[in-house]
Amino acid sequence: MPLHKAHSICVARVLLLVVIVMSDMTNGGVQGPIEGYNTLEEMMMTTTDRAQAAMLLPTAPTVAYTHPKWMEPYFDPSTPRNVTALMGKNAYLSCRVRNLANKTVSWIRHRDIHILTVGSYTYTSDQRFQATHHQDTDDWTLQIKWAQKRDAGMYECQISTQPVRSYFVRLNVVVPTATILGGPDLHVDKGSTINLTCTVKFSPEPPAYIFWYHHEEVINYDSSRGGVSVITEKGDVTTSFLLIQNADLADSGKYSCAPSNADVASVRVHVLNGEHPEAMQTGSSGCQYNWLTIVLLLALVLCYSQQCTAALPPQLPGAAAATAAAAAASESATATATSRKRCPAVASCRQAASHGNTQTLAQSQAKRHCHR
Repeated sequence: MPLHKAHSICVARVLLLVVIVMSDMTNGGVQGPIEGYNTLEEMMMTTTDRAQAAMLLPTAPTVAYTHPKWMEPYFDPSTPRNVTALMGKNAYLSCRVRNLANKTVSWIRHRDIHILTVGSYTYTSDQRFQATHHQDTDDWTLQIKWAQKRDAGMYECQISTQPVRSYFVRLNVVVPTATILGGPDLHVDKGSTINLTCTVKFSPEPPAYIFWYHHEEVINYDSSRGGVSVITEKGDVTTSFLLIQNADLADSGKYSCAPSNADVASVRVHVLNGEHPEAMQTGSSGCQYNWLTIVLLLALVLCYSQQCTAALPPQLPGAAAATAAAAAASESATATATSRKRCPAVASCRQAASHGNTQTLAQSQAKRHCHR
């Protein structure tokens, strides 16, 4: 080998050793020779060989991707769980779902476990039910048109997760009720103030108006009569006061309270001109049992007369038969008077009926004897 070639090889090896030492110093003496190769032959391996060697190395098992808990769908707890609707009006049940992603929201009626809606589709033949959703909101609302009493109950908003998640909403359907305090009859003295109080309960919202009627006609608060005013206080229980000053006999009659969202309530007002309320009340007089007593006496007289007629011989004169029938009627009347204690007027009515029935019976017996 020529001397200059040997000298070039020595210089190349020295330069290589310097590079290796400097690389080792740069990596802190931890990684070893440059790029992690332990020998010069490994450093000279081609890229293809290194790729094939990487394929032969054992690989770690693949770990499945887990969806973070905070990314799963959930219900907004501030959504109302109790909804009150007015009968005949629309009811709205809201369900607010966060992070819905590709899941589906359904509404289920618990009364019959009936699926009402899935997403925006309706799965019931009752066209009053409809689900509404706007893309820019998280609300899934179940609308019930013209709510009825049978619609009241529990409804479930459900997310199609595994397992499913549910949010329950109770619907209450109420019927507003109007009542006039002190009814059905109210007595006031002439010249005093008529004060009628009408309350409206079980209404989700106060009535828009309340009209007062007298004899089926709307009361005119600005009439020439004067002294008529109305005060209305709206709230959970709406109250309307009708005040009529210096009451007169013409102010008597039927008064009605007609709210915009409830049935009509009525009361009858009696303006007294020195009378007592007891005297105005309809009732029965002392002979309230007169007709019942007369009917009973007639039945007893007929019964006894038939028995006596069957027991008497054929040759018995008509006068004797009439006397016997009268005696039987008198005994039955006495027994009835003893067993039933009535007012004094009943006794007089009974005696008159008994006397008249006895004469009538005697005449009929005489006619029967003559025919024989």
